[in-house]
Amino acid sequence: MSAALALPRPALAPARAPLLGAEAQRLLHIDVASGAIVDRSAQELPALARPGDVWVLNDAATLPASLAGRAAGRAIELRLAGRRPEGTWWAVLFGEGSWRDDTDRRPPPPVLAPGDRLTLGEGLGARVVAVDGRSPRLLEVRFEPAGDAFWGSLYALGRPVQYSYLARELALDEVQTSYATRPWAVEPPSAGRPLTARALGALRRAGAALVTLTHAAGLSATGDPALDARLPLPERYELPAASADAIARALDEGRRVVAVGTSVTRALEGNLRAFGRLVPGEHETDLVLGPATPRAVVSALLTGAHDPSSSHYQILCAFAPASLLAEAVRVSAALGYLGHELGDAWLLA
Repeated sequence: MSAALALPRPALAPARAPLLGAEAQRLLHIDVASGAIVDRSAQELPALARPGDVWVLNDAATLPASLAGRAAGRAIELRLAGRRPEGTWWAVLFGEGSWRDDTDRRPPPPVLAPGDRLTLGEGLGARVVAVDGRSPRLLEVRFEPAGDAFWGSLYALGRPVQYSYLARELALDEVQTSYATRPWAVEPPSAGRPLTARALGALRRAGAALVTLTHAAGLSATGDPALDARLPLPERYELPAASADAIARALDEGRRVVAVGTSVTRALEGNLRAFGRLVPGEHETDLVLGPATPRAVVSALLTGAHDPSSSHYQILCAFAPASLLAEAVRVSAALGYLGHELGDAWLLA
């Protein structure tokens, strides 16, 4: 790659493996109202909770969403991007290589058409149902076999989606939160990593209520700049009635709603925007959060320490001015905070 096309150097070094204990994460407390930035530990999160807070957790478990295989006579990798109501899946096709290769420098995949078949390991295949009109990498596929046999094959053959900055291959249990339940996410909803069972108990003792929703967190990179620019793609979520009621009561009474992760923020703000009130049930959101996005539900956010080069950084601009985020990045870098999904945490409150 020429110097003119070199990717910008991240301000925050990526965490290359899971930290020793989720509560070992560092925490940068960013007080948006005052502009104060304080270096803390994730173990201090309960002390930053307020009585009456409602903390909303994404309880989606992370799928083994990366499948190696062959298509059109070539080695490929297929990464799940989200399950559709019809039982098909959106998936992104990659060319030869693996997670050890830079996503943006891997060779392009073969161009497939509806009806083409992918072989993904012993007993598992997929048939192309449709190809996205703007990116030939984005496919709608139907797995063969379906039902329980598909899920068994996926967990036998699949691996967690991961990227080349990591030092080693991750096990599936290393990309789960302590409260993960339903297997919906294709990349980990990693903002909740510091919330161990002990931390959740401490939050309750501090007077915070804990509620959940399930959001199918999607891919953060596709290897196709044009497709990357469309991220996040529409994603499904389910908001339980009890959670919707607790959040609505907090809003009526002027109490804080703290989103644990940008996926929670997207689901809640997208729900209110779509329906005018919080409506429980399973839905899909295409809301893309950014500097111009008004927030009517979420007042505080627990998130990873995001580098300005990451796809999630623009989401944070819905919570804080660009100048304050830039200062948070500067402070984080000076203090040695680590970025990406296994890195340190920020609380914007």
